[in-house]
Amino acid sequence: MGQCSARVAGCALWRAQGRRSMNTRAQPQMQNRALDLLRSVSALLVVLGHVRVLFFKDYADIPHSAASAIAYAFTSLGSEAVIVFFVMSGFWVGGGAVRAMKRRTFTWGGYASARLTRLWLVLIPALLLTILIDLVGRHFFSSADIYAEAGRYAAVPSHPTYSLESFFGTVAFLGGIHVPIFGLNMPLWSIPYEFWYYVMFPAAMLVFGFASGRWMRLVAALVLAASAFIAGGEALLLFPAWLAGAAVAWKRDDIVGLLRSMQSRRLAVLRIAALLGTLGAMVFAHEGPLPALIGKWLVALFAAALTATLVVDVAWSGPSGRILSSAAGTAHYSFSLYAIHMPIVALLSAVLVPDVADRWTPGPWTILAFLAIVVFLEVLAAVFASFTESKTDTVRGWMRAPLARSRRVDHAI
Repeated sequence: MGQCSARVAGCALWRAQGRRSMNTRAQPQMQNRALDLLRSVSALLVVLGHVRVLFFKDYADIPHSAASAIAYAFTSLGSEAVIVFFVMSGFWVGGGAVRAMKRRTFTWGGYASARLTRLWLVLIPALLLTILIDLVGRHFFSSADIYAEAGRYAAVPSHPTYSLESFFGTVAFLGGIHVPIFGLNMPLWSIPYEFWYYVMFPAAMLVFGFASGRWMRLVAALVLAASAFIAGGEALLLFPAWLAGAAVAWKRDDIVGLLRSMQSRRLAVLRIAALLGTLGAMVFAHEGPLPALIGKWLVALFAAALTATLVVDVAWSGPSGRILSSAAGTAHYSFSLYAIHMPIVALLSAVLVPDVADRWTPGPWTILAFLAIVVFLEVLAAVFASFTESKTDTVRGWMRAPLARSRRVDHAI
């Protein structure tokens, strides 16, 4: 009778926890329009840079003016924009891990399913799309320089590979680290970095304070060492950028209290200063005399400061608020835009400017064509995301079900 009572009590406790967990998941995450817009703009900067490189002449080959200098500088910040991505990823993903650990609700199974769903749901279709588009381009436009002499362009691999090793290595988050970048889709280099940051951060947190026992700490230490070894030196050198975002998330409650205590005008000035500082750091990192790594750390520092000022969303309403909400809505397909744009841009360049020497000089009509290409890419990314990225929560729900059933069995035994 005692055992039955204990079992019933255990099952009742499990059901109560399950209901509480389900209720927690059912609550929609508070949207932060400002941070969503920052994510979208970061993706857009990467796209602008690649479109400009493949369609427009190099800066040395065009008439110089203040307008052209600003335009070329602004469309050269793709690498720095990826650092901003890393900071924001650290804030969102690292912050979620920190909160779960503080509440003692963190599990590797739930964390891994959430992160793998987020990445694979976009990455694998993006790889398949890369195969399709690159094969079409190579078949119908084989003489175009982007396919025949890719090394003449700075934005794509000089010798693209389509091997099974490269494909499955990229799926396993080894692309650009231990296997070549797949096809012409150079931007995919950052996704393996992201994945190994996802692994290293909670492992480090468990090693340095959140593990409940010696064996758990030892296992976490092994995971941390193995993931750091696999990620390699270049990824580790950029890990501080991701950690900067996680640090903002760690102190989020204190930052929220500070921001809400400030006068609105002073807060606006602080945000503008952080935004201008981040843009200035990005330009200085790209154009200035700093070593590349130091420049990227500088960008991460300012991007973390900007993220901190936006932890409390911008309180715009009325027409300006609606414009902000619409612009921030593009964040829902920003990952898709980042993952699929490169092979599409390559194919378009093969059709419109097959010879690298015939790339455009900036002018009213070429700038209009440039903007039309960017809008076209945005539309394609939104369509792609409607079948992939937008289904993330649904697929996560499917993946949680087996985990929930296994916990139910564990509690019932």
